[in-house]
Amino acid sequence: MIKVTTKIERKGNSKEAFDKIVKALTTGPKGVKVGFPAGTTDSRIVAYATYNHEGTNRAKGDVFFKGGKFGISGPTPPRPFITQAMFKGRHAIRQRMRNGARDILNGTKTLQGVLSEVGELGQGLIQKQIAMGMGPPNSPMTIELKGKGKKPLTDQGMMRSSVHWEFEK
Repeated sequence: MIKVTTKIERKGNSKEAFDKIVKALTTGPKGVKVGFPAGTTDSRIVAYATYNHEGTNRAKGDVFFKGGKFGISGPTPPRPFITQAMFKGRHAIRQRMRNGARDILNGTKTLQGVLSEVGELGQGLIQKQIAMGMGPPNSPMTIELKGKGKKPLTDQGMMRSSVHWEFEK
């Protein structure tokens, strides 16, 4: 038989400590958004990120010109880089949240400070996923336009550098 015993000691005024925790959790931001928050990112970058994340079924053959070369667009396969980043980083995010909750309860961090850490972590995870690229590989036309050695989701680095986080109010 295994027996576990816990001893709880109260130090100081518990009502005051509880009120401090409640205030820390009810004032300021309510959450954090990571990615390309509306109104803060160039709409062209948001569109590009959306087309890459969700894919397109455009087969109408839009003609475009880039770097002295012409191309005809086709469907873009989905490359869900945000979903993949959050899935791969879910354990790190969960651990950061747990540690943050403990730190808030101990009075060593504020909710805003913890959410900042979570936002920075999420931003880094998405940027890393973009830099790694994801399948399927670029089409021959895309390789011709971008140049060899360019992975999917990367060209000039604008999308990667546009990933950021902000507080949710």
